[in-house]
Amino acid sequence: MQTQAIKYPNKALDIARKTADVLADKTVKDLFDSGFNPLSNTAYNQLVFNNQPIPNQFPEGLKSYFATIKSYQIEDKVAAEGSQFYVEHASAIMLCLGMLSLPYCYAAAEGAKVLSFSKRIYEQPEKRLTETAEFVFDVCSPEAFKPEGKGFISIAKVRLMHAAIRYHLLHSDKWSDEQGTPVNQEDMAGTNLSFSLIAIRGLRKLGYSISAKESQAYIRYWNGIGAMLGVEQDWLPDSNEEAFILDKKIKSRNFTYSTEGALLAVNLQNYIKSQPLPFSFPTETMMSYLLGEEICAMIGLPYDRLEVDLISNIKNLNAVRNVFPTNQKKEFRNLKKQFGERNSGGTPFKFLTSLSP
Repeated sequence: MQTQAIKYPNKALDIARKTADVLADKTVKDLFDSGFNPLSNTAYNQLVFNNQPIPNQFPEGLKSYFATIKSYQIEDKVAAEGSQFYVEHASAIMLCLGMLSLPYCYAAAEGAKVLSFSKRIYEQPEKRLTETAEFVFDVCSPEAFKPEGKGFISIAKVRLMHAAIRYHLLHSDKWSDEQGTPVNQEDMAGTNLSFSLIAIRGLRKLGYSISAKESQAYIRYWNGIGAMLGVEQDWLPDSNEEAFILDKKIKSRNFTYSTEGALLAVNLQNYIKSQPLPFSFPTETMMSYLLGEEICAMIGLPYDRLEVDLISNIKNLNAVRNVFPTNQKKEFRNLKKQFGERNSGGTPFKFLTSLSP
């Protein structure tokens, strides 16, 4: 068995911290050089579904970029098993997204500094949560990578957004070489794990029995998504054990308290507290239970051991799990309808907000 140090050596991760995404970075540079701003382009904002043709008015580099993303393939079995897992646990995964996956990422101090570059994340945490939730829905739906789905387009726009953030930070006085490369390979790998391994960890804490086979299938599905997002193959773990080792290594290297991470966490928590939740436990208690004492300390959230112990009581844990619908396919359809109504009732989500001049 490979040890943690051998499998993911610090030297390789040090290089990953300085490595970005050649394809997306070149595309963004070309866009800035040509003066093309996607946000002001109607065709770009109306490009939503996989089966829509790439608009002719796009610059050649942007057309080539979208064509490259749409050429990726996820193995049929991996796609079927991954999306099925999501459908069966959609509502619980969405809860874990806001109460575990996102705040977990805020413990990565340098990554939190990148996120803090956009004041919109502080001022409108509901947008951050909702846009991320829609992205997860788009890429995990059974039709995600079929013609009628949105997976390829959503991924292409998010990947371009990451490159735009890098461009802006590297051309500003808010970033130094000592901090590595913003939105680098190590950070992207950790974020990808937050949507797979960490979400599975949250489901188990909520009382769901997730088998090793199911866990591995969902991780491999997110590996496919991660590859499309620009994560290099070396940082896409192929097994539960490798995912655990990589997460532990990234955590040991990057997780520590930061004022940026704490501000992100408290703003997110305050927003969730303002929403009706399907259980009687306070938001703070549920987040503390899912995150654990160590992560809570890293992001400045209170941790009351006595209150957390109440949730971990098996009777109460079953009560929490039972608030989620047993007819998950029906719940998935309800989520799909909800996202559809959001889009039809207002401006579509624009992931590329960082390209604003």
